[in-house]
Amino acid sequence: MKKTLLLTLLLASAVFAGAQEAGTPPQGMRGTPANLPDVSALGNITGYLSDDKSDTGRSDLGINEVETAFQGYIYPEMRADIILAIHKHDGKYESEICEAKASFLKLAEGLSGEMGKIHLDFGRINKLHTHHLPMVDKPQALVNFFGDHELAGQGGTLKYLLPFTPFYTQVQAGAWTMAPHEHGVTADYPEDVLNITGSTVSVPSLVHEDADFSPAGKVYTARINSSFELADKTELELGLSGLKGRGAHYEEHMDNVEVTGADLTLRLWPSAYKKFTFQNEWMHLKRVVPVGTLQRDGFYSFLNYRADKYWDFGARFDYAEGAWPTISYERALSAIVTRHLTETSYWRLQYKHRNLDGENSNEGWLQVSFGIGPHSHELE
Repeated sequence: MKKTLLLTLLLASAVFAGAQEAGTPPQGMRGTPANLPDVSALGNITGYLSDDKSDTGRSDLGINEVETAFQGYIYPEMRADIILAIHKHDGKYESEICEAKASFLKLAEGLSGEMGKIHLDFGRINKLHTHHLPMVDKPQALVNFFGDHELAGQGGTLKYLLPFTPFYTQVQAGAWTMAPHEHGVTADYPEDVLNITGSTVSVPSLVHEDADFSPAGKVYTARINSSFELADKTELELGLSGLKGRGAHYEEHMDNVEVTGADLTLRLWPSAYKKFTFQNEWMHLKRVVPVGTLQRDGFYSFLNYRADKYWDFGARFDYAEGAWPTISYERALSAIVTRHLTETSYWRLQYKHRNLDGENSNEGWLQVSFGIGPHSHELE
């Protein structure tokens, strides 16, 4: 009996040791760290309706974006983020590297930095990925000045947390490279442009231009933002942003660009699950082209109320002037309802009434966003 028990214990010990050598940890233990990144996968489905008959994308329903993320620490106080996406653009799917960056969280006391391909930290919304936005579409001022997608560049930025202020204040500066666009010129259909004196001049039209305008070439950015407590459960955040570089067509003609922005966000938490957010952002575009200097403005104002853990109700007003030589004026009012299914999934309805150069149109969206992994969490 004793021999049998001894043989059983020896056999169990051998099996246990073999399992450990094979890489199977004991129950309740993680075992040897595998140095694997956090992996996330996200999907964004949108349905879109419009009464504008010239809109070729109306009455569309399908996958708008699929995103994957690989994230993790590669060294103490050094982090890596690689985010890949497939977007639907003009009815076709295009793959891209959204972001691929290394973050140095503590270069020195209060000093941090990032390098790689990064969404530029300009204002409140450009930094956010689609599934993190509190609305389906981006404010039109950002679309007119930065393009349909988030403004991203390859380069680096340094950030410094000021130690001598009694509240949070961070300053940063970055240098980037962005791809240009192509266009042609025709004199058949001249356009009216406001020159630097405010008078109107007639210039040749730009044809074969991309629908998006955006900065390109060597671009430099700076931002300062502060936040502080106004009262119990009330926070105010203020920010100033600047961008200097060239326009999308600098390879064909002079196209110098400056964008300045100011943002104000007020948050109020009446209780644990209730929150008011009042977010505002103003942008000014100065574009110097051969015919003169174009001055354009845009802003949005967004009010959101989170009633509980599940429901958000929001409204947004947009004003945006076009970045092209022929100026356009757009005003829009949106109503937004979001139902959070989990911390990483939600559905959203949005209605938008637009007035573009006096022409009215109505648009509506149904959005379903879902994800797994830490990148899909709305609090990331």
